[in-house]
Amino acid sequence: MTIFSCEDSVDGIFTAVYDAWDSGLGLRNVTVQTGENQNYQLFADYREVETDHDKAAKVANTIRDKMGIEDYEILYQAALSHSLDKGEAIFGTMVLGLAVLRQKNITRNLREACVMRVFELARAVQTEAVQTEAHHYRMFVRLKELDDPRPHYEDCISARQMEADWEQGIMFCEIEPKHQVLALLGDHFSDRFPGMNFMIYDRTHRECLVHRARMRWVILQDVTLEEEMVHRYSEKEREYARLWKGFVNSIAIEERKNPRCQMNFMPKKYWKYMTEFME
Repeated sequence: MTIFSCEDSVDGIFTAVYDAWDSGLGLRNVTVQTGENQNYQLFADYREVETDHDKAAKVANTIRDKMGIEDYEILYQAALSHSLDKGEAIFGTMVLGLAVLRQKNITRNLREACVMRVFELARAVQTEAVQTEAHHYRMFVRLKELDDPRPHYEDCISARQMEADWEQGIMFCEIEPKHQVLALLGDHFSDRFPGMNFMIYDRTHRECLVHRARMRWVILQDVTLEEEMVHRYSEKEREYARLWKGFVNSIAIEERKNPRCQMNFMPKKYWKYMTEFME
């Protein structure tokens, strides 16, 4: 068995699917695994896969064209899961849909173990990430204006080339989600702030959602932040933060404080990056 090992991302998985399919080793003799903490198998040959966005796009288009939009959405959602076995389940499902049964809506065929696993992963992501975690981040994200108008990530986009585009300033925030939810936040925030430059950094998965004013948002992977720069806020931002904290404190009634009830509406794991709870 040859295992194509890839980064834990949708594009990483789709690239590995492309390479495994194109390897000529036979679909029964290859599979896909994600992440660094995978369970290594005896007598297996491992091949490291470097994410290629063109290959990933070809796989995504093939799924949509030959398997259908319904299958694509379920496979995409399964790829957002944090489970270690998602690569194998996704690859197995694609083999069934494209090479064995050659039919659309293969994800309805729950008698197959790999399809059932993909369905379970997608359902878990829908329940936990879409309805709960992503919904919370839509409410609790706090964008802050950075002091320096240049983008603050390394080796992604040339700051010199884009300097003029970022002159109006950049709004920035960090999150630490369990699932890869940036793709589920992009449309929400770009619709609300179409004329704003902003970045949302996923510290858990080292990904960054970047939105340039009046343009389509993108997600950059394997991003390294300049820690000092992204915590250097503008004078206007510091003043707004002071006013906001003052407002929050002024409407609080000491005698009616109920931390347990508060955490039901505002889970404590989100407090770390919320202005009203920061020192």
